[in-house]
Amino acid sequence: MYDRILVALDDSASAEMALREAVRLAKQSRGVVYALSVVDRGRWPGEVSARLEFERELPAAPNVATRMFDVATELFQESGVTGKTRAIDAYGESVSEVVARAAEECDADIIVIGTHGRRGAQRFLLGSVAESLVRSTQRPVLLLRHDG
Repeated sequence: MYDRILVALDDSASAEMALREAVRLAKQSRGVVYALSVVDRGRWPGEVSARLEFERELPAAPNVATRMFDVATELFQESGVTGKTRAIDAYGESVSEVVARAAEECDADIIVIGTHGRRGAQRFLLGSVAESLVRSTQRPVLLLRHDG
């Protein structure tokens, strides 16, 4: 069913949930999981300060990717699933644009992404990568929301 599954990872519970779902789908279909972490340093100084206000500790982006890739690699091995990891620097592009382009590059059959379920001012200031991705790609997108 899904030969190539792209999963977008950040350092969140919803991303780990998305990773587990991507691996489950790959195991069922004998597909490959492409785990992607987008390094986003923000486009403008205000964007970074808004993140710092709402996300008290903003970990170093490369460390987040490394940590998530360790989790992904372990899960790939445990599940017997073929998986590949990749980090891409956004260089000022939106995260959703980078994810959509990466899905094109690996010819993903589906994109799996967690959503934080932000509302109100947080959603306005931080935006919704998942919503923007759904609007910008022609590929199927599976959204997984973590309410914890």
